[in-house]
Amino acid sequence: MTTPSNSPYAADLRGFIEFLDKEHPEHIVRISKEVDPNFGVSGILERLERDGKFPLVIFENVKGSKIPLVANMHASFERLRLSLGMEHGGVKEFVKECAARQAHPLDPVRVESAPVQEVVRQGGDVDVEELPVCTYHEKDAGKYITAGLAVMRDPETGINNVGIYRHQVHEKNLLGVQLSETADGNIIWKKYEKRGLPCPIAIVIGHHPAFFIGSLCFSTLDSDELRIAGGMLQRPVPLVRCKTIPLDVPANAEIVLECEIRPVERRAEAPFGEYPGTYGPRRMNPVLDVKAITHRRNPLYQNAFVGHADNLLLSGLLRTTFIEDTVKIACPTVRAVNVPRAGRFRFICYVAIEKMNEGEAKLAAMAAFVADPFLKFVVVVDHDVDIDNDTDVLHAIATRVRADQDTFMVPYAKGSPLDPASYDPAGGSPLVTKMGIDATRKSNYPDEISVPGFEAIDMAAFIPGYKP
Repeated sequence: MTTPSNSPYAADLRGFIEFLDKEHPEHIVRISKEVDPNFGVSGILERLERDGKFPLVIFENVKGSKIPLVANMHASFERLRLSLGMEHGGVKEFVKECAARQAHPLDPVRVESAPVQEVVRQGGDVDVEELPVCTYHEKDAGKYITAGLAVMRDPETGINNVGIYRHQVHEKNLLGVQLSETADGNIIWKKYEKRGLPCPIAIVIGHHPAFFIGSLCFSTLDSDELRIAGGMLQRPVPLVRCKTIPLDVPANAEIVLECEIRPVERRAEAPFGEYPGTYGPRRMNPVLDVKAITHRRNPLYQNAFVGHADNLLLSGLLRTTFIEDTVKIACPTVRAVNVPRAGRFRFICYVAIEKMNEGEAKLAAMAAFVADPFLKFVVVVDHDVDIDNDTDVLHAIATRVRADQDTFMVPYAKGSPLDPASYDPAGGSPLVTKMGIDATRKSNYPDEISVPGFEAIDMAAFIPGYKP
């Protein structure tokens, strides 16, 4: 396996694109014809998705901007696997490799000069509308930055945190932000707000997909995600000091927006087409004052198509490791965890355990809810059930669940404020009802049918040319 640490390609966005160009050109589509950022970009991505195609798309000519747009980077599992240097392997191998790298973070290194600061614009020269920022869905309130990695720093611990949030463009130097109640960034921002101070936040746009994987791994608030990103890249992340705010940002990023969240001030933000496939409601959300824009001389702008594979797949794969580690505290015999596409990689979780005692399944489900507040349904099955197959899990539910005894509910629990099934979706309520389902075999479960010896039969001896 060629890992990023010994790769001849730079560990940044353009380095990964160069790698794909030379070694996997089938992954890239370049569009030179002018495309409108208002529904034109998202329209092309939607057509590709409907046709079962998920290439990395580079829009070279976006109307109103001189900057190329890189889209759909994370829409393909194979591309995510390649970002770790894995030419082969399935989801299980990929998740295992991510977990191994997350367990070995690397300290970043400080640099004095950086590609991302080749061009610096401050004050009246700040204009985010020079970027090819898109409007994606019919009822979106406006243009949104969707793949900006927000670097923040806890004022009490000094630990860096990285999250990805939506940013509506209000004015050329003002952005909105939705800091969900489940996000670590929400905690950091409120610590500043309670002190009446502006909260520094740097929005990093355009980086290697392995950097995204590391930055977005589920971790605790006391974990520095820039260190985890280094572990995922298998090389330390070079950091440079921002020009106007007290934060450090990846030196090899494409673009950085240096911002402060204004204390107390709120502005109406959204609706916006979100990951559940519904619009997030209009809310009075914080306002970001863009103090500076720094970027490479010929930058690339990267976005994410929210509510689609580019946005959903990455999150779903990264959730499983943290959930599994947490569930193992309550139930050490966990064998596998899957957050399936069927639940939009957010709301449903399948947990396979080797059950030793009755009651373990319920403990496992409760631990999963603790690990990931977005989860609403946790189904616990026996270890021989293929949790990558929705049909197998539904079979277990259909034949092994006594609804009055094997399910439990947790009403008024904190979930996602974007969940359309929350108690008050229009008001952005994060309160939901969660359900745990014990779909394991019970002690009085009848023997299941089986055919002895079928695995050893050579079918080609009976049906010439037979191929499984």
